[in-house]
Amino acid sequence: MVQQTPRTVRWAGARRLWKLMLDTPQETVHMTSLANEHEERFVVADQRRFTWARCRTEIAPFITRHVTWRALASGDIKSKYRRTFLGPWWITVTNGITALIMGLVAGRFLGFDTKNYLPHFMVSITIWGFISSSISESCYIMINAGGMIKAVNMPILIHVMRMVQRNLIIFLHNMAVVPVIWLFFPWHVGFETLLCLPGLAIVYVFAVSASIIVGMVCVRYRDVPPVVGAVLQLLFFISPIIWVPSKIQGGELIVGLNPMAYLLAITRDPVMGIAPSALNWIGAVGFAGVLTAAMVYIYTRYRSRIVYWA
Repeated sequence: MVQQTPRTVRWAGARRLWKLMLDTPQETVHMTSLANEHEERFVVADQRRFTWARCRTEIAPFITRHVTWRALASGDIKSKYRRTFLGPWWITVTNGITALIMGLVAGRFLGFDTKNYLPHFMVSITIWGFISSSISESCYIMINAGGMIKAVNMPILIHVMRMVQRNLIIFLHNMAVVPVIWLFFPWHVGFETLLCLPGLAIVYVFAVSASIIVGMVCVRYRDVPPVVGAVLQLLFFISPIIWVPSKIQGGELIVGLNPMAYLLAITRDPVMGIAPSALNWIGAVGFAGVLTAAMVYIYTRYRSRIVYWA
C-alpha cells in the first residue's frame, strides 16, 4: 500500500473539488485537510447560483473602489508619456493630425463638403475610438492580469475599470481637437450641446458592460479575440462614421438596424448642435440597459471561475 503524504492528499482534494465544480455544482463537497486535522466543507452550489446578495457584493467595487481604478488609470497615462515635452497632450496632437488627414481625404473621395463633413467625421471617429479601444483591449485584459488575479486578493472588476477609465482619459484628450476645428469651421452651438453629457454617460455604461462580458468570454475561450476584432471592423464600416446616412442610399436602413448608430447619435449630434431624436435615446438606453443586465448576471455567476481560466 502506497503511503500518501499531506501534499499528495491536498492535490487530490483540490482535483476532486475542481471536478465537482464542473460536473455536479449542486453537491456539497467535503474535503479533509491533514494540515489542521479537521474536516473543511466547501459549498460549491452557493458559488454558482445567482442571488441579489452576491450581485451587490460583486458589483460593489465599481463604487467602493473607484479611487483605486481611477488612480491606476491616471498612472498608466502619466507613465506612458513621462519625460516627454507635451506629456499626455501628444494624444490630442496625434489624433488631430490623423483625423484631419483622413477627414480631408475621405471627404474628397465621397464628395462631401469639407466644412460640414470634417466636424462630423472628427467627433464620430473620436467616440468610436473610445468604444472600439475599450472592447478590443478587454479581450486580453483578464488574460494579461492572470498572474495578479491569482496572487492578489483584488476585485477582478478593477482590472476592467482601470482599462475603460484609461480609454476615457484618452477620449477626453482627443475631444480637445473639436473646439479647434470649430474655430475654422464654426457650426451652431446651443443648450442642446449639454445633452452630450448624459449621452456620454450611456456610452460609458455600455463600454464597461461590453468590456466585462467580452473579457470573460475571451479569458475562457482564447479563440474569440480575433473574432471580436473582425466584428469591430465590420461595425466601423456599417456605422455612420465615415459616411452620412442622408447621403448614402440605404443609409437610414443600416442606421436603424445598427445599435452603435444610436450610441453615436446621442453623443455626436449634441456636439454638432443637433438635439438627438427620441428614437435615438430609446434605442441607446434600451441597448445599454439590456447589455448591462446581461453583464450583471454573467459576472455575478461566473466571476469565481475566472481565477481558474486566467
